[in-house]
Amino acid sequence: MAVVRRTAKGIWDRYSASDPGLLRLMAGLRTVGAILLALAVLAPLGTSVTHLVAGAMTAMVATFAIQEKEVRGQAITLALGLPVALAAISLGALLNSRVVAGDVFFIVLIFGAVYCRRFGDRGTALGLIGFQVYFVSLFVSASTSALPTLYLTLTIAFACSAVVRFAVVPETPERTLARLREAFRARLAQLIAHQIELLDADTDSGEGPEKVLDDLRRSTARLHEAALMIQGRLDEGSRDAAAAALLQRRVADAEI
Repeated sequence: MAVVRRTAKGIWDRYSASDPGLLRLMAGLRTVGAILLALAVLAPLGTSVTHLVAGAMTAMVATFAIQEKEVRGQAITLALGLPVALAAISLGALLNSRVVAGDVFFIVLIFGAVYCRRFGDRGTALGLIGFQVYFVSLFVSASTSALPTLYLTLTIAFACSAVVRFAVVPETPERTLARLREAFRARLAQLIAHQIELLDADTDSGEGPEKVLDDLRRSTARLHEAALMIQGRLDEGSRDAAAAALLQRRVADAEI
């Protein structure tokens, strides 16, 4: 049993080291969960295939576009994203039959979406939502007569995104910081293991030490990456300034 536990812990350490904070895993679970939930809600309502596509794509963008660290900020951005999405789908339906005007507006929208990035994570998310939903309206050939149904579809998609984000796969800055600390310890252990391998490497063979040196450089870079990720999450992940300063000092000491 002890061997099984050690093996399982080793596998988990390797995985947590490969995905610090499990950020990619959690983002993937939220996105896929939002899409599946939106389809599960829309399908029994007799929604057409094109509107199912619109709902799934809207749930996807409403989930992955929001990158804010605070839960409150995520909720505000998600709430603001719905009117942006409704406005984008309306403009897409109105301009769908006006080719020249629609193309000109599409170019302006692309510029606006990129320009919104100067306003931080919230501006980036709202710009991306507006652009993607407008693209969805073109993809499904939205018409003004279908707007009421599309409004309902988009509202359900945003609601499903909120349910998955805040209830099914919840995330807090404190929990993320704790997982980042686990990933840092796992990467530090890998670095130490490669240092031991370097000491034990056969100096008579040039290939062996060179490979270990490459692994050592890679592990050092990965440790620095984990340290920077912890640094970027300290303000939100720790309410105690003294504890945050202590963690920052310990991470710096471990790197040295």
